[in-house]
Amino acid sequence: MGFAEVADGVHVWRYPVLDVNCTLITGGARALLVDTLSGPSQARELAAGVRAVTSLPVAVVNTHAHFDHCFGNAVMRDELGVADFYAHRSVAAVLNGDVGGLIERIVAAYGHLDAVMAAELPGIEPCAPNRFVTGETTLDLGGREVRLRHVGHAHSPGDVVVVTDGVVVAGDIVEEGAEPQTGDADLVGWVAALAALAPDLSGSIVVPGHGALVDAAFVAAQARQLADRKEHS
Repeated sequence: MGFAEVADGVHVWRYPVLDVNCTLITGGARALLVDTLSGPSQARELAAGVRAVTSLPVAVVNTHAHFDHCFGNAVMRDELGVADFYAHRSVAAVLNGDVGGLIERIVAAYGHLDAVMAAELPGIEPCAPNRFVTGETTLDLGGREVRLRHVGHAHSPGDVVVVTDGVVVAGDIVEEGAEPQTGDADLVGWVAALAALAPDLSGSIVVPGHGALVDAAFVAAQARQLADRKEHS
């Protein structure tokens, strides 16, 4: 288990618990880690995997506020020295809020999947983002530009997509291997977000929030599925 290079300087770790994808993008001066998993033990594995790939300074992007994408932030701060955590403001609002009830619901729903995760979740130290993505933000990693796009309220209120050199890291607005989760989604906004991303998706590798790598045709099919679900909701 670890990172696999899927394009030049783009590495994906498909973590087995919840089948979550984390992506590491390296430039000449620094690296960008997209999402941080569900808690300390998972995040420490991830941090070690990052250091197996690169010794560069690291920044983090959280694609949204769901626990499996951002509850490892504190470990990245402590283990990798991450100072810059990018996300939509809604992610910070969740992590700066009272997470006690949220964690109880998470443990009830997902605790059976991993005993270590379930034991750690009640003691999680939230680490909120401190760099906010509104619209589009471009980061220079040193000879490599990465665009962060807040696509509106789609799968969640704060979905941010990461685009670089023929790769789109989509977070949970694209999911492979399971039905898209719509608990706090806006289906109208989700379909619109996927349509707006179409130019970036064409010819690109798409890293979904969960599951195997996909392409633009898969995303178009998922958009039609979501539109159909919207029509019948």
